[in-house]
Amino acid sequence: MYLIFCLVALVYSEQNVSEYKGILTPDCTRAYYRIFVTRRVPPRNYHYFHEKIDLHQKISDNSQGKTLEDDLNWRIVGGNIVSIEDVPYQVLYGRYCGGSLIAPQWVITAAHCKDKETFVLAGSTRRSQAKSYKICAHFIHPKWNTSKTHNHDFDYQLVLLETPIPVTPSSRPIAIGSLDDVKPGSMTSISGWGHLQFKKSRMQDLVRRVSIPVMDDEECRTLSNGFFKNITPRMFCAGYRAGAKDSCQGDSGGPAVINGKLVGLVSFGVGCAFPDTPGVYSKIPVVRDWIRSITALPL
Repeated sequence: MYLIFCLVALVYSEQNVSEYKGILTPDCTRAYYRIFVTRRVPPRNYHYFHEKIDLHQKISDNSQGKTLEDDLNWRIVGGNIVSIEDVPYQVLYGRYCGGSLIAPQWVITAAHCKDKETFVLAGSTRRSQAKSYKICAHFIHPKWNTSKTHNHDFDYQLVLLETPIPVTPSSRPIAIGSLDDVKPGSMTSISGWGHLQFKKSRMQDLVRRVSIPVMDDEECRTLSNGFFKNITPRMFCAGYRAGAKDSCQGDSGGPAVINGKLVGLVSFGVGCAFPDTPGVYSKIPVVRDWIRSITALPL
């Protein structure tokens, strides 16, 4: 029977100690010792998703006569079913939230998905056929839910896995992009197994993807409904003013990708794909240092 224990880590920005829940198994203990005591991370011996895009594009061009740009526009609400090989970084955190593989043993998801889940699912287009990987520990950003500006500020959670997910065409880590990638009008790819309609659907078995534009922060804040006036520098809005395409329930924590790199995660929204109600995404590049402090990854 697994024993419950607390992992202790030093948070770089506050220099205070936070407790993190996890399970004490031999593999988890070894991972904890390597990452938090010796701070040793094996050299990266795999390609990130963006480093494989050109090869994937050539295969797609030859077999289907499509370009990468065509593919990105052809894809969750308003999106299309895709193969997991098109989004190999996509995982499920538990069965009702998404997540992104940033290293074979690390997943990033949303803090609001909570720290109760014991596994992630990866490696299959079908949610029902994805392989389960046990979670060792949860690391929720220390500033989550402490902001007086917005209750979804600092909506970040890192998850350490007991064993690494094998790097294959169906499961591949994604690199973290830069803030310069998140520009108004940039098309961002959102994927997941979430609902197709707000409160009128259910989790899907086949992964879907949709491409939507980043919205200017000031435009988002001044939308007439007033729902987005308090978005913070850790957030960005994305979607069409007319609606029709969006992330939805069950996509929380899932990836927002620009130019093949991870720039955000699904944080919150008002309904799904309604006019003048874009989705709001937590910017991942702004917490790169926090991710480094926890994972010791050379990001």
